[in-house]
Amino acid sequence: MRVVFDSWALLALLKGEEPGAGVVLAHIERAERAGNDAAALHMSWINLGEVFYIVRRLRGEVAARETLENIRLLPLKLHEPSSEDVLNAARIKSERRLSYADAFAVALAQKFDAILVTGDPEIWALEDIVRVELIYRMNTRG
Repeated sequence: MRVVFDSWALLALLKGEEPGAGVVLAHIERAERAGNDAAALHMSWINLGEVFYIVRRLRGEVAARETLENIRLLPLKLHEPSSEDVLNAARIKSERRLSYADAFAVALAQKFDAILVTGDPEIWALEDIVRVELIYRMNTRG
């Protein structure tokens, strides 16, 4: 099973916000145990950039860089978008109500026929075009 994380998923993990953090950690542990492409975790650099700027805004440059270094130690394949990936994300954005960065996560999940792990309500509404595993962070249910 291939999995794509969006920024929401990694932020849940980084903030330790349950139950989402536990779900994300379980995917990471499964990928570490499997050690093969079938269990791969994926993320777009666009979405990682979101994590970076959010951490930087809240905790500063040093914390953001340390967070980035720690994320890069995970069994997570980071993808720089190609021109085709950019256009696929743009198509999704033009047709659906979601942020441009979220469109990259959706496009990556489609590309790898992966499950998109997110708690983002904008993405929840896209279950007709992408498989979604819904997670929650504190104060997001309801």
